[in-house]
Amino acid sequence: MKNVDVGPLTKVTTPSRWSPDPNSGEPHMPSSVVTDVNLNPSVAQPYTHPMYFACFYVAYPYYFPHFLPISEEMQRRGHKVHYLLSREQNAQLMEKIAQDNHLDYSFTDDTLNPVPCEFTFFANPHEAARSLESRSVFLEHGIGSKSMGFYSAVEYFDIYLVEGDYKRERVTELYPEHQHKLRQVGFSKFDPIINMSASQRREAIEKYGLSPDKKTVLYAPTFFPSSIERMADSFPDDLSDYNVLIKPHYLTYDRRHYKRQRAKLSLWNRADNCCVVGIDEYNLVPLFAISDVMISDESSAMFEFASLDRPVVSNRYVKLRLSYYLMPWKINRRIDNTKDKYRQILHNAHSYKETIKLTQHALASPADKADLRQSFASEICGTIDGKVSQRIVDMLEHETL
Repeated sequence: MKNVDVGPLTKVTTPSRWSPDPNSGEPHMPSSVVTDVNLNPSVAQPYTHPMYFACFYVAYPYYFPHFLPISEEMQRRGHKVHYLLSREQNAQLMEKIAQDNHLDYSFTDDTLNPVPCEFTFFANPHEAARSLESRSVFLEHGIGSKSMGFYSAVEYFDIYLVEGDYKRERVTELYPEHQHKLRQVGFSKFDPIINMSASQRREAIEKYGLSPDKKTVLYAPTFFPSSIERMADSFPDDLSDYNVLIKPHYLTYDRRHYKRQRAKLSLWNRADNCCVVGIDEYNLVPLFAISDVMISDESSAMFEFASLDRPVVSNRYVKLRLSYYLMPWKINRRIDNTKDKYRQILHNAHSYKETIKLTQHALASPADKADLRQSFASEICGTIDGKVSQRIVDMLEHETL
């Protein structure tokens, strides 16, 4: 593992060349990144053999579950990978995750200091992708209703990964001139849960202090638009016969103006049957593995969970900001309403009482809507076989031939 701050690398106008650090006059880059060039501080040299096969830009901690299965597959094949972490979003947590996973990593600001590699992965649109030396790869960090704003990224990314038929057809419809960039591969985040062993599941149950004799309800709301503040203070008590596991969105913890959401979480966490996981828990995959039913709102996680053929209760009563009531068009820009047809796979609740009732029904009759969920999974997520990362790396290796 290497921990080196890349620093303010800047591009010069000559293609495939790098300038020295303008502050010191010395080349300011990790010693592990470029070792096969003449590091003469007065002359920017071309690089022809990038040290890394791939670089993964992580703007938020919750991007890791999408990237780690891919980078692990690359490393199994002998490829070197690097993680470029944003220092703007909880750098301490980012570093802990990188160290726990023995990653080669460095930090950058939001302007994105590039690292010489064949491919640079993004999980959110980023203007830096327009001018990279490497080929840019877009892998969206979710599959839910908030995808609408990400489709335009196909205009400036070199490779745009899609999970299933739905997104491929939707992006092709909107941007037909860029359809040659699409690669349908599946959803990499699912690989670890498909390949998870029974012993790993038992370890997860013990980690969160849950009763192995009770079924588990996972509440995984997004930060906005969210249902947290619309839920009753008695939420865990109203499901006292079950484990209640709550995984808030990272930004619920990170943004100051969500203090009311955090207050509600603190109250719920006092219940004996409830565990609210903290900000350090960036990965939903272990929670999926031990949960029987999910409750959510506009989080892409509910579509992910349903794709694993498990019932989901969708809270349709969310709290909006005042500007969204005054300007309703803003919510339409944020939410992809073309996915409304897929809400039939969910148990849709329009009040808190209905949430509790539908959750109890889903726990008692988990096979209800199973046929719809399976059809949805195929269309939205593509093939779910634990081999998505293998397909992605196969494709990239072919791209380099």
